[in-house]
Amino acid sequence: MKNPTRVHHRAMAIVAVALMTGGTILAPAATATVSNSAGLPAEISAAEQQAILSETNSVRQQAGQSALTWDSALAAEAQSWADDPASTSGGQLHHAAISNAAENMSGYPPNQATGQWASEKSVYDADPNHDPFANQAGYYRWGHYYNMINGSYHRMGCGAKSGVPISGAGWVTVCRYGS
Repeated sequence: MKNPTRVHHRAMAIVAVALMTGGTILAPAATATVSNSAGLPAEISAAEQQAILSETNSVRQQAGQSALTWDSALAAEAQSWADDPASTSGGQLHHAAISNAAENMSGYPPNQATGQWASEKSVYDADPNHDPFANQAGYYRWGHYYNMINGSYHRMGCGAKSGVPISGAGWVTVCRYGS
């Protein structure tokens, strides 16, 4: 008979692997990807990409702007920043130091972030000065909406991460807009 201690350790190892792979026991030579937090995927799914792009383009159409296209490079950059602890240090959202794109951030999941940013439209419409450099106080209140509709942007990409210790819904969603 096999050593019961060895069998117990082997069983515990199998259970540990199953838990780390989302509860699936893998066959030999199988592989799995472990998500970054709470069993939820860190990257935005293809369906979420399409939903974000469609909602953003609907907002842009209402503002008389052309549609954006999804950009994988911007999405990878946004995902990298969402995954970086510096993006949410101290329980606050922090923008990345970027110069080649605009960036929107939210403490809500991707399916809520775009609507949150679009809701700034009424504040934007009420402010006669839409120059983000001359009116930084205004930009602070409507800048997410401005980034969504800015006619100089033609591409966007987003990333997200759940389980972050910030106010909101415990997410960080990052979208970047580029020329």
